[in-house]
Amino acid sequence: MDKKKVRIPQQKRSIEKKERIIEAANRAFNQKGYFEIYINEIAEEAGLSTGTVYAYFKDKKDILLACLERSRQKILHDITKEIAGLSETGDLTQTMVNILHILIKFHTNLTRRFHDEVKSLQYRDQDIGNYYMDTQSAMMNTVTQEINRQGYAFRHPHEQIFLACHMVDRIQDELAFSETPDIDPAILVTDCAEVIVSMLVKTEKQIASACDYNS
Repeated sequence: MDKKKVRIPQQKRSIEKKERIIEAANRAFNQKGYFEIYINEIAEEAGLSTGTVYAYFKDKKDILLACLERSRQKILHDITKEIAGLSETGDLTQTMVNILHILIKFHTNLTRRFHDEVKSLQYRDQDIGNYYMDTQSAMMNTVTQEINRQGYAFRHPHEQIFLACHMVDRIQDELAFSETPDIDPAILVTDCAEVIVSMLVKTEKQIASACDYNS
């Protein structure tokens, strides 16, 4: 078995090639699903040789993880930016609504087939499963840290973060794929945001800021 290490791109041209592969894989996975796509098809979609793809990725799963990582970084960036704006708006519920829309938008960019196949891999493949656990932790750590900076905290962090994660995960699927036609998306998102906000309390920082404002 070939144990040759994959190439870590340093030059602009190499970085661009790797990005082309990730973009092509995203398109291919969404068009045909993960299980029905082969490396040579990803290479063809990217306009590169199969050998070039293998120069940057060990296998198809390695490419999938790169696709997921790109999405994770985008989501974390958008969430951080959204919460940072809370200091100007002061509207915690609307901030939570906006965060939910960021997560829902990510799901709507996936076809149902690709989404379901990747979700099934969480339980069938240890690397994918570990990645999703890490992603959930990273996402909630980001939200928690940014909320703390804004002067808020969960009353019971472990339990309430667990509850929020599962609630949001279910809502993402519901609104991305319309599983229950009678549900009003706007109400669902707003009520979910209000439930999360109800778990939060003001910290000493936020109380001090309110006192300074009112004095």
